[in-house]
Amino acid sequence: MAKAGANLARMAVNAGRQRGDAGRRDVVDIITFVESDWGLGMRLYPVQRVILKAYYGIPLDDDPANAFAVTDWRRGSPRDFTEAGYLRYLYADGRSNVREVVPGEERRQLVLSIGRRSGKTLIASCISAYETYKLINLGNPQQYYGLSPSSNIQLISIATGKDQAGLLYAEVSGHFSKCNFFRRYTANHTMSYARFQTPRDIEEFGAYEENPKARASVKVTFHACNAKGLRGAGNIVVILDEVAHFVEQGGSSAEEVYQAVHASTGTFTPKNEFGEPIDGPGTESEGRMILISSPLGKQGLFFKKFEQGMKGGESSEHMLCIQAPTWEVNPTIAASVFKNAYAEDPRIFFTEWGGEFTDRTLGWLENQQDLLACVDKDLRPRTRGQPRKPYFLGFDLGLVNDASAAAITHIDERNRIVLDFIGQMKAGEGDHADKDRLEFDDVAAWLYSLSRRFHFHSGLLDQWGAIPLEQALAKKGLTQIEGKLFSPQEKSQIWQNLKSMIWDKRVVLFDISPEEKMKYLAREEDPPEHHEYIRQLLELQATYKSRYVVEVQAPQTEGKHDDLADALSRSVWLASQQLGKLKHIARTNPNMPLALVRPQVTAAVRRSNLRQALLGGSDPKRQVPKRRRWQ
Repeated sequence: MAKAGANLARMAVNAGRQRGDAGRRDVVDIITFVESDWGLGMRLYPVQRVILKAYYGIPLDDDPANAFAVTDWRRGSPRDFTEAGYLRYLYADGRSNVREVVPGEERRQLVLSIGRRSGKTLIASCISAYETYKLINLGNPQQYYGLSPSSNIQLISIATGKDQAGLLYAEVSGHFSKCNFFRRYTANHTMSYARFQTPRDIEEFGAYEENPKARASVKVTFHACNAKGLRGAGNIVVILDEVAHFVEQGGSSAEEVYQAVHASTGTFTPKNEFGEPIDGPGTESEGRMILISSPLGKQGLFFKKFEQGMKGGESSEHMLCIQAPTWEVNPTIAASVFKNAYAEDPRIFFTEWGGEFTDRTLGWLENQQDLLACVDKDLRPRTRGQPRKPYFLGFDLGLVNDASAAAITHIDERNRIVLDFIGQMKAGEGDHADKDRLEFDDVAAWLYSLSRRFHFHSGLLDQWGAIPLEQALAKKGLTQIEGKLFSPQEKSQIWQNLKSMIWDKRVVLFDISPEEKMKYLAREEDPPEHHEYIRQLLELQATYKSRYVVEVQAPQTEGKHDDLADALSRSVWLASQQLGKLKHIARTNPNMPLALVRPQVTAAVRRSNLRQALLGGSDPKRQVPKRRRWQ
């Protein structure tokens, strides 16, 4: 096949010379281009070949003599498939919207959901290099597409950040460097972009190697996902790399980026000699959109485009959607890799490695035993803290419908974060039963009363709508309680911190004590299984917004709340920032007499200080000694 591809390429070059350098030349198919020695010189895995062939309308091999084996993730239960048989298998399994390849019928959008280390970057880079090869062989692509002679044609890859996008560009750039075909046409070749001359550029402006200012009208580059910087250019190929993990809001969202670049691919339709579009089958836009990613959940642009393709209809006519796990696409990864990943987290395993779209809203705690293992059966809530011990306040404000909740923790001698107090106040209940709405002064008074019983080192509350509360607390001298407007990333970090502390058993919690349960029984009431804040933590739902941002909240059903859990997460966050930093004197044994912890200022010392103050004057002997500060 490599030899045949080389002959075709040679024939194309000779034909081009006979017509003149700017003449259009025939091209080989993408498989020949990728696997030929004169091309990229690579060997594709069988499933990768199926994907590229189905995308470009190349007939699939259905000869049983050329079958390949596909296993499960344990590398067992092998099954033999031909290329055509494997695509039929995907279609029957609901993992492809195409059952048979119609020779010559290309797809313009590729939505590829495959697992980690399946060669997503490789597939995308091969498409990018092949489309560059095709553009050059058009001779004068601007004329072919009816563009202005001065127009640049661009191929771009877009990812969550420049580093991620740079990985794909580096792969493409490597193809350009190794492939002899591109050497004559390569102009600038930097760390961020590559420019190529078309035969028309060379004919009109000269070769770049002879004139560094010569025109080079084809550009291959990469960008971070920012819609503002992507509009305007004409893009014949757009690759959205790991698109499922773009942020969900703002100019970097997948929707914004897609809308910014999708329209730019629509101008690349063949034109006649008058620059008018050629009507008829096969004359639709030749621009390409490649959405390639490991999935995240059943939400967002990536899932929406996949569903669009799978539903069929006119909108999916030129789409190819395929979902395949790593163990089918990449046969070189050992079973031990999959087994270790599965043992760490089965849910993440089938998303990241299996390429499966899963429900993104799941229980925040995968195993409730992780939380219950942090409960100390002998620990009881405290009504008052130890003198001079620093405590950390986490607070969640609620004035109407929801409660205002406070959680107080401290760091013990084993560097663990211990919960001392957690409680709430709510309009229409308890001391505020006569109120439909709490006032900021009510909340400030409650927090002030807590500060008289616990020495607050710091406090944290969400500033959203709570600026008046922060002002009311400042008037009472509680300036160490900070209101902060949390970003989604910061909220995610706070919850991840609490989960990490739970996993590491670095938090110590209390639950309903046997004495409390007896009180319920005495009233002939069934005691709850757990304290309310424990119940809230066990019921929390996590919605995965991106790979790094998780939204945690109570189930969106009536009667479910997360105020106590919110307060605890913030208290633990503050305490965790001080682990190993605090220097304070406090009794590790609450029964130890205070006199053994710090020296007492006796009455005689106070009288002596007073006499010196009455004498006045500037002599150091007459100054009141500064009282030693005990931290």
